[in-house]
Amino acid sequence: MEGKHSFLHGTLEATIFHATLYTPPSPFNCIFASGKPAHVTIELDDKKEAQTRNELDRVWNETFHILCAHPSDSTITITMKTSCSILGKITIQAHRILNEASLITGFFPLLTENGRPNPELKLRFMLWFKPAAFELSWRKILSNGDFQGMRGASFPQRSNCHVTLYQDAHHLSTFQPPCFDPRGAPRRLWEDVYKAIEGAKHFIYIAGWSFNPKLVLVRDSQTDIPHAKGVKLGELLKQKAEEGVAVRIMLWDDETSLPLIKNEGLMRTHDEDSLAYFTNTKVVCKLSRRLHPKAPPLFSHHQKTITVDTRSHINPSNREIMSFVGGLDLYDGRYDTEKHSIFRTLNTESHCHDFYQTSIAGASLHRGGPREPWHDAHACITGEAAWDVLTNFEQRWSKQCDPSLLVPATTLSNLSKISSERNWKVQVFRSIDHLSATQMFRNLTVEQSIHEAYVEAIRRAERFIYIENQYFIGGCRLWEKDRHCGCRNLIPIEIALKVASKIRAKERFAVYIVIPMWPEGGPESEVVQDILHWTRETMSMMYKLIGEAIQESGEPGHPRDYLNFFCLANREEKGNEEFHPPHPPHPSTQYWSAQKHRRFMVYVHSKLMIVDDLYILIGSANVNQRSMDGQRDTEIAIGCYQTSKNGEDKMSGGDIHAYRMSLWFEHTGRAEELFRSEPQSLECVQKMRCIGDQMWRIYSGEEVVDMEGVHLVTYPAHVAQDGSVEDLVDNDGNFPDTKTPVKGRRSILLPPVFTT
Repeated sequence: MEGKHSFLHGTLEATIFHATLYTPPSPFNCIFASGKPAHVTIELDDKKEAQTRNELDRVWNETFHILCAHPSDSTITITMKTSCSILGKITIQAHRILNEASLITGFFPLLTENGRPNPELKLRFMLWFKPAAFELSWRKILSNGDFQGMRGASFPQRSNCHVTLYQDAHHLSTFQPPCFDPRGAPRRLWEDVYKAIEGAKHFIYIAGWSFNPKLVLVRDSQTDIPHAKGVKLGELLKQKAEEGVAVRIMLWDDETSLPLIKNEGLMRTHDEDSLAYFTNTKVVCKLSRRLHPKAPPLFSHHQKTITVDTRSHINPSNREIMSFVGGLDLYDGRYDTEKHSIFRTLNTESHCHDFYQTSIAGASLHRGGPREPWHDAHACITGEAAWDVLTNFEQRWSKQCDPSLLVPATTLSNLSKISSERNWKVQVFRSIDHLSATQMFRNLTVEQSIHEAYVEAIRRAERFIYIENQYFIGGCRLWEKDRHCGCRNLIPIEIALKVASKIRAKERFAVYIVIPMWPEGGPESEVVQDILHWTRETMSMMYKLIGEAIQESGEPGHPRDYLNFFCLANREEKGNEEFHPPHPPHPSTQYWSAQKHRRFMVYVHSKLMIVDDLYILIGSANVNQRSMDGQRDTEIAIGCYQTSKNGEDKMSGGDIHAYRMSLWFEHTGRAEELFRSEPQSLECVQKMRCIGDQMWRIYSGEEVVDMEGVHLVTYPAHVAQDGSVEDLVDNDGNFPDTKTPVKGRRSILLPPVFTT
C-alpha cells in the first residue's frame, strides 16, 4: 500500500525444510541439547504465528500460511529451539519482502547468542509473500468455479447443501420483505426448531452457552403447529427421550454458578438449573468447563448448535441430518419479532412470562418496561455440512463427556448423506483447541478457521461488506493506546485497508457495520465501559486509515462515505391497552428516565457478515479476540454461497441478497427504496446514513416521537473529515438516559484478556 503507511498486507507462505544438527556450545543450553528434539517458531512482531513439530533429526518439511496486515517496519523472526534452549534465530524486516524480494529461499546461517551468524548452524526455509491485492474477488472466483473452500479448516467445503437463513427468533405473518421468500412465508426459527425436535427419531444433540428448559418456543396464535403453543422446551425433550430418542445436551459450565447465589452465576446461564431439571430423566445433560491452563473461569463454550435426524426430502422412508447454527441461544429474552417492541408486548403471551432486561439495574415486569429487544441471526443446514456440525458435537462430547452415550450415526441404516441436487456450498469453521475437541485437524492444537475465513472473505470483497455483530474489536497494534493488550485479530484492519485501497484506486466501496449501542449489562459497569473503550479504539484506528487515504488521493470525500457504524433502537408512544406496572421505578434513575422517554436500544446479538451479496458468514463468533483466538471461547460458524444449476454463481437475486434486503427492511422499513441503489454506491450510503442520522435525532430528543418500526440509528460518535472520532456534543457524550460515556473508559481492575 502506498502513502503515509505501507503495510505487509497479504499471506506469507513459510516452509521450514530442515536444519544442520550442530548445536552451539553455551552454558545456557540444556545438557545433551544436540540429542533433544528441536522445533522452529515463526514470530511476527513478537507474536508467535507458527510452530513446527519437535523433530530429533531436524527435518520438518512443514508449510504455514500466515495472515499479515502489519506495518512495513514489522519484523519476522524465525527461531530454532529445543524445549529448554534457543539454538539460533534469524530476523527479516517486512520492508525487505515488500521492496526487495517477495520470495526468500535458501540455507541460511542462524544467529547464535553472541549475535553472529554461525556457518555450522543453518536452517533451510522459504518465505513467499502473496499480496492481498492479488486475491480474486468473489465474483471472479465463483464464476470460474475455482473456489474449493478455505484450506486449514477441520471440515472441507461441501456441495449440494441447503441453507435457510433466519433473522430473529420469530416473524409475524405481517412481515413481508421484498424478494426474501417467493412463497411469502415468514421465517420462524423457533417454530422450525420445535418441528425439528418433534420429528426426530434417533437423536437430538444440543450444545449451548446458555439454556432454559422452561423456555416456550411457540407463542404466536397464528402458528401452523397450534398443539405446540405454550409447550416448554424441557418437556418436549423429555417426551422425545421417553420415545427412545437419544437426547444429549452439552452446556457450558459457568463455574460462578454457586449455591451461595442460588446457582445464578455471573452470566445467569441456567446451567445448574438445567442439570437439575433433567436429573432422573432419560435426557442426558452434561456441563462442560472451558478448560484453560491460565484462566479457567473466564472463557466459555460459546457454540450454539442443534443437530437432529429428520425426514429425507428425497425418500420419505430415509432420514438425513439437519443442523442449526448461529447466534441464538435457547434462553431467556431471545424470543422477539421484527417489531422489537419495548413496552407494547409486556402484557402479551410473547413476553408476559419472559421479561428480559439486563442492562437496567432492578428491572422487572412488575416495574414495567422497557424490555430489552433482541435482534439475532441463525441458519439451518441440510446436506454434508450438517454432518460436520454433528461431528463437531461428537468431538466435543467425546473430549469432556462419556462417548458411549452417543449414537453412532454410521450404524443407522436409514440415515443417508446423499442429498438431492441443492445449490448451496457450505464450509464449517471453528475457533477451538485440543482441550475442547478430539481428533483435531492435522494434529493441530488450535484451530482459528473462523478468523481466517473472515479475513479471506474481506480480501475477496469487490463492492461492499455488511456486518452485524455483538462486538467489534481488533487490530490493537495500530491503536493509539493499549497496543499490547493482545486483541490482535485482523478483521477491523482488513476492512480499513480494503476501503483505503479502493479509495486509492478511485473505486466505490461501502462498509455497513451494525453493533449494539453498548454491550449487554449496565452501561456504567466496569466490563461494559472497558469494551466500549476497546470499540472506540478500533473505530478510531479504522477511520484514521480511511481519512489518510482520502487526503492522499486528493479526491473530495468524507470517511463516512465509505464506512458507517450503526446500532438499533426503538421508541414507542404510549398505547391505550398497555401494561401498567404496579411498582414504577425510583425517580432520577436510568430506569425511570428510560420509561419517561419511552426508548431503549435493540440489542444486536447477530454474528454475520455478507460480502457483495455473494458470500455469507454466520455463526456464534463475535468480532473480538475471545471469539477469534481459538484458545479462548469455543465457536462455530458457516461460510456459504449459492450456485446455479449450470455451475455459475448467483450474481444477483440469490438468497443472500434477499436475506440482506430483508434485514435492511426490518431495520429501515424501506427495502424497496434501498433496492434501487447499489449497496456500494454513494447514493445508497447517503440514504442509509440519512435514515440513521434522522432516527438518532428522534431517539435522542427530549420529545417522545414514535419511531414507527424504523430501528436503524447512527452510532453515537462524530467522525471528522480527517477521520478522527469524537464525542457528540449533545448529552455530554453520554448515552441517552444514562450518565455513562459512549467512548468508555479503561478499567484499572480487569485484565484485557477478559474483555477483548
